[in-house]
Amino acid sequence: MPVCVIISEQALSHCSSVISCDAILGGNSVRRRSFVTGLLTDYVNAIRKPLGVDYARLLLVSAIWGSSFICIDIALADFSPLAIACWRILIASLGIAIICRQLKLTIPLDLKTLAQFALIGTLNSVVPFTLIGWGQQSVNSAVAALLIATTPFSTLIMSHFMTGDDRFSMNRLAGLLIGFSGVAVLFIHELVFAGNSAVSMLAILLAAVCYSLSSLYIRRLSHLPGLVIASGSMLVTCVVLVPLLLWHSPPWQQSSSAQSIAALVFLAIGPTAIAHILRTQIVQTNGAVFMSNAGYLIPVFATLWSWLFLSEWPSMALCVAIILIFAGIYLGQRGRPVQSNPVSSKTV
Repeated sequence: MPVCVIISEQALSHCSSVISCDAILGGNSVRRRSFVTGLLTDYVNAIRKPLGVDYARLLLVSAIWGSSFICIDIALADFSPLAIACWRILIASLGIAIICRQLKLTIPLDLKTLAQFALIGTLNSVVPFTLIGWGQQSVNSAVAALLIATTPFSTLIMSHFMTGDDRFSMNRLAGLLIGFSGVAVLFIHELVFAGNSAVSMLAILLAAVCYSLSSLYIRRLSHLPGLVIASGSMLVTCVVLVPLLLWHSPPWQQSSSAQSIAALVFLAIGPTAIAHILRTQIVQTNGAVFMSNAGYLIPVFATLWSWLFLSEWPSMALCVAIILIFAGIYLGQRGRPVQSNPVSSKTV
């Protein structure tokens, strides 16, 4: 049986908040709701105040993502931005699907869940991977990482209106401003005199907004294991991406070096598969705003990897930025209320 069609009644019964196709399209007129409304509204588990293990996962996923920008630069020597996005998702989806099969995790195939998988896959993988790759054709990896650091701003605003327990507070505002001041230090140091393309930078900023949206929609599937969400969202997008890859960049016509292939495989395994699983777990446990703090840490790690692997020595600006970024994350999480009961999210 193909991995992408694993399904069992136990999985559907366990996911009590998943609405069947019949429930969406038929039933009592009083309880009937449109498919679009059902897609954007769901039962969301409460988030908890971050623990030590949560901060460790945040650091790990940020470190993995920080390495992706260097690898994208290497892969762009032989692959187009669209091809990089397609191969990343295809390889990662197969790997995660195999893990799900070994762990006997089932993937719900009802219409509503598949639509949510498609939405998450598009916002979390297809669009941002393509935009970042396209932008990095004229923007270096350090600047790209800095632009992704704007994610917390859009996440903070959207989370306030789209969730019931991940709301705006003065502590969070102060933390975000302090953290972003650290990003600004790096931004001024790396960008002001570089003369990068405004359109390319705008594309990367749009990728950051996509990450924010996907974090909020991942919470609407908090009744599913993170592995199932990662596998389902990627497998659904592969239905479109595989034909697109064969048409746009046929593998039999692709000429590439061992270095670019190695970079592409690492992108699929690390920043795509492993990071996607960790990100899903963090969003489900601690919320989208806490996950958005990775945006501050990613440029720090991107600069660190450049120092370790490309012999680019860190500047005083980096040291100042690290202090400000971690201070902002700490302040933003202080005084965060702990929710003990599940809450329903708002309709978008």
